[in-house]
Amino acid sequence: MYSAFKEFYNLLSQVDSAYHDAALKLGLTDSELDILYSLNEHGSGCNQSIFYKETGTTKSTINSAVRRMEQAGYLYLKPGTGRNTCVFLTEKGEELMKNTAHRLIAIENAIFESWSPEEQQLFMKLNRDFAAKFMEETKTL
Repeated sequence: MYSAFKEFYNLLSQVDSAYHDAALKLGLTDSELDILYSLNEHGSGCNQSIFYKETGTTKSTINSAVRRMEQAGYLYLKPGTGRNTCVFLTEKGEELMKNTAHRLIAIENAIFESWSPEEQQLFMKLNRDFAAKFMEETKTL
């Protein structure tokens, strides 16, 4: 069957591979990098459930990564509301974020900012549109 998205799939794979390679170079697993990205976005003290909901990573993988990061002294946990657990960065964790996730975010920002405002808007519009439509169409599978 013909796939109009063959090049798109290849590009997604290349980007995923680049993030994986970057995580390894920075001494992190993919899930640890995902956790740092989520903490950057939501701030220290966010619910642990955000990590798997936003990344698509399984609960068990996230839980294992959180435990490893906690044992390494990067995170500490506090009970949240109900069954929620809040995740906080330690000083050591803040330093880790600065030396890893923040470096990648700076690269992403530089690439995005190298585009014209129109290119930035189009990039975001098309990606948002595709994500929303694909999620809607695949709900009934």
